Amino acid sequence: MAAPPRTTRRDDPFAPLAKVLGALGRAPFPPVLLVLGDDDWVVHEAARRCTAAFRAAFPEGEVSEYDAAGGGTKEAVADAATVALFATNRLVVLDGTDLFRARKLTAEEVDTLLDDAREAGLGAAPGAPQDAAALARMARKARALVLAAGATLENGAEEAARKVTGRVKRVDRTPELAALLELAGEEEGEAAETAAGRLLDYAERAGAGDNVLLVHAVSPDPEHHALAALARGAPTARFEAPDDASRRERLIALGLERAVERGVAVDSEVFDILTERGRLSARPFLLELDRLVAGASGGRVTAEAAARLVADEKKEYGSDFVEAVAQRRFVPALRLLEKLMAADDFAAFRPFGKDAAGPAPGAKKGPRGEAAFFPLLGLLAGEVRRMLALKAAAAEAKGGDERIRRADYRTFVDRVLPVLKSPRPGGAPVPVDGHPFVLHRSWLAAQEWTLGQLVAAMEEIAAIDEGVKSGAGTGPELLEAFLLARAEPAGRANGSRRNGPARSS
Repeated sequence: MAAPPRTTRRDDPFAPLAKVLGALGRAPFPPVLLVLGDDDWVVHEAARRCTAAFRAAFPEGEVSEYDAAGGGTKEAVADAATVALFATNRLVVLDGTDLFRARKLTAEEVDTLLDDAREAGLGAAPGAPQDAAALARMARKARALVLAAGATLENGAEEAARKVTGRVKRVDRTPELAALLELAGEEEGEAAETAAGRLLDYAERAGAGDNVLLVHAVSPDPEHHALAALARGAPTARFEAPDDASRRERLIALGLERAVERGVAVDSEVFDILTERGRLSARPFLLELDRLVAGASGGRVTAEAAARLVADEKKEYGSDFVEAVAQRRFVPALRLLEKLMAADDFAAFRPFGKDAAGPAPGAKKGPRGEAAFFPLLGLLAGEVRRMLALKAAAAEAKGGDERIRRADYRTFVDRVLPVLKSPRPGGAPVPVDGHPFVLHRSWLAAQEWTLGQLVAAMEEIAAIDEGVKSGAGTGPELLEAFLLARAEPAGRANGSRRNGPARSS
C-alpha cells in the first residue's frame, strides 16, 4: 500500500508567544516578561511582535529599548521602575543575551585566587597571623566569580564551590573555595551590584503596574541562576527546537507564513530543497525564500527555481576569480580559472533578485573557453586598474608614500575617498571612479600590492590580450602562466615573510 503524501505542517511558528501577548494586551502588567529561544531571528522577531502588540493595545504608550551588552540593564530597570510622565504605559525591552550567558572560568583563575588567599592566611591554624583585609577582598572576588559563572549561593557556599570547581576540574580545592565564600557572608545588596542581580531585585520587589520589562535572550545558559529565578514567576515564551527535524518544521512554518504575507504560492518541495543542505537557521532561510519570491513568475515559487538557486551557490563566477587574484590567492585563482574555462556558460557576477531565480545567461557562441576568456580578462584588467588608481592617488596625496592603511567602509567613504578624489596642485589627475562599495573592496585588496607590482600586472595583462590575438598562445595558457609566476611555493613565501623579500638570483 502506497504511503500517504507528506503534508506540510501549518502550525503558527509564534504560538509560544500567546501567553506573553496576552499579558501585554491589558494593564496592569506583570513586572517582567521573558522571550527565550535558540535562533536569533526568531527571538528578535518575537520581541518585535510584542512591541507591535503593545503599541496596538496602548497607542499612547511608550517603548524604550536597551542592550545588556552595552551596560543597559541598569538603565532598563530604572526606566521600568519610573512612572511615565507623558505616556499612559511603558514597555521597556531589554536584550539580555549576554546577561544570561555564564562567564567561562578557567582553572588558572581559581588556582590563583585560592593560592593568594592561602598566602593571606586562609586555612591557617588558630592564632596564626592573617591579613584580614586581603581575605575580605578575596572573599568578595570569589563571590563575584561564582555569580558571574551563573552559580548561586542560595544552597550554601559548599554547593556553589562544588559547582565552580567541578567546571574547571579542581574538585580537590572545593573546601578552600567554600571557606573563602563563607568569609564573604550574606552582604545585603551585593547581588544588586551585578546586572543580573539588579534585574532579579527588580522582579522580586516590583508588582503589577503600568510598566512592563520585556527581556529577550538568544541561547541563554539554562543553568543560569538569574534566568531560573526569573522564569519561575514571569510569563515566558520559549522558542526551542531540540533536534534538526524540529528546526526544519519551524522553518517550514516560517516559510508558509512568509508566503502568505507575500501573496504567493510555494511548492512544498521548495522547503525541502532549501533545508536539505543542513542550514537550519531562520535568517538565511528566509533571505533565500525572499529571493525566490522576488523572482517568482505568476505568483508561484517553483521547486525548479529553488534548485537553481541552490546550484547557483556552487557555481563559479568571474568575480570570484578576480577577487582571488586581487587578494593574491593565486593557487585558488588557478583552480577557479580551470573551472570557468570548462563551464557550460559564463557569468561575470552573482545575480540577485529576479535574475537569481532564473537561469544564468548563456555563453557566447563558440568554444567554451574562448567565450569566457575575454570577459574574464576584462574583469581582471578593470580590477587591477582600479587598485592601481587608488594606490597611485594615495601615493600622490601622501607625497610619494604608497603605503595605505585599512579603513572600514564608513571611514573610507567619509574621509579617505574625498582625499583621493581631490585634485592636487601641480599633479596629474588620477581617475578614481566607481561605486564607493566597489572602491572600498579594491582599496583593501590594494594593500597586498606595491605600485610596481600593479604596473607590471597591467603590462602583462595587456601582453596576454595581444598574445591571444596574435596567436602567440591560447588565453587560458597565458593567463595561467601569469598566475603561476606569482604563486610562490609555501616554504619560500613563509621565508619571505620572516626574512624580508626574497632576492632573485
